[in-house]
Amino acid sequence: MNMTKKWKRSKAERDAYYELARKKGLRSRAYFKLEDIDRRFSIFENGDWVIDLGAYPGGWLQYIVKKIGIDGMVIGVDIKPIKPFETIPNIQFVLGDVFDNETLTKIGNILNDKEIDIIVSDLSPSISGIWELDTETIYEYNRRVLDYADKFLKRNGKLVMKSFEGRYMKNIYSKLQKRFKIAKLYKPRASRKRSAEIYFVCMYYRPRVFKTSNNMLTGESVFKE
Repeated sequence: MNMTKKWKRSKAERDAYYELARKKGLRSRAYFKLEDIDRRFSIFENGDWVIDLGAYPGGWLQYIVKKIGIDGMVIGVDIKPIKPFETIPNIQFVLGDVFDNETLTKIGNILNDKEIDIIVSDLSPSISGIWELDTETIYEYNRRVLDYADKFLKRNGKLVMKSFEGRYMKNIYSKLQKRFKIAKLYKPRASRKRSAEIYFVCMYYRPRVFKTSNNMLTGESVFKE
């Protein structure tokens, strides 16, 4: 990319939140999106264990670790390497693609059967500019985040997940309502006005219930995809 064009794009993307993040030494303006969501819905508590999907460059990790304290743990997951937080011992990083089952295995090895209190996801595809393609792609990301919830999230756990407004949103919302007692939509103030991003904020996870026969679990879920 031409460096002049790159500079112009970067300058155009700057706003009050960008400048505030820079002044505070934060890794991204996304910090303020999660802060807003947390203030509105009281997501985090001291001692929580959290998975942060799409954690690069680490803005959400900075906010989460401040809220969970030294008794909590956050696992950041991204396909891009994240600069280590050298003075913060309760952040662990998993380098990997969320669609790769090896990434699930790496997280499982860290948790050692411990269930997670909260999953947050700021995962987003590289925007192509083709609206139908972009909304369909983030829908696949959303479905994959639900796989992580079904594998790692504890009963009554919480989920915060980015999506896009569009034709697939109702379908995603329906799936979340099957898994959570409460599922809401929220657009943080730090989201750019032109952006179609929206966040699902979900409370009280209900693990998948399996039909039983003679008190034995079968592989058939009562949830219909």
